[in-house]
Amino acid sequence: RRPHRSHIPGQQGSRKPVAMSFVRKAWNAFKTSYRNQLIKDLDKYGLRYDDLLIETDPDVITAISRLSPRERTLRTMRLKRALDCEIKHSYVPEHLQGKQGPHRYLTPYIEQARKERLEKDIL
Repeated sequence: RRPHRSHIPGQQGSRKPVAMSFVRKAWNAFKTSYRNQLIKDLDKYGLRYDDLLIETDPDVITAISRLSPRERTLRTMRLKRALDCEIKHSYVPEHLQGKQGPHRYLTPYIEQARKERLEKDIL
């Protein structure tokens, strides 16, 4: 009798790579589905993902302080509009939904602030 061989070349007697491949595909499908649903939910309120970041994190506070005055004002307006919609149990008009896009305007500033903070902690 020949030993059992998996259908993946170079992987004799092991089904782990096949299982990992399945898990990876399932995880990627979940991530894509979740991301798309999150974008739809944010669009209903006219928000961007970075608008949801908590302003008590020191890196986020530093990043927000580094935004241009215009971008800070736009962020504040989006948050106020979302709060207004939530209070009124309504959504942003459909012709305005999807206008914000998934642009991550704050993330680069957060990453830079985090690097600077960690560097400062090391010194």
